Amino acid sequence: MEEEREKMRQEIRDKYNIKKKEELPEPVQEEPANPLMRKKKTPEELAKEAEMEEEDEFTKLKNTIETQVNELKSQIESKCSLQ
Repeated sequence: MEEEREKMRQEIRDKYNIKKKEELPEPVQEEPANPLMRKKKTPEELAKEAEMEEEDEFTKLKNTIETQVNELKSQIESKCSLQ
């Protein structure tokens, strides 16, 4: 039955010189302005975000420690002088 319908559609397209529409993938919906209407995140997405936050915290901590170590190093070098 579907084949017959498609055949009829094709005959109409041929008669009126209409090109067959290509099936387009569904457009990606943008996040709505209303936060209650947004798409829920998957557990994988939530885990990835948490991991990124941890990396950020570790990076901040690392940078802070490096800065403090360099400050102490410069203070020690300034107080100690080799003769």
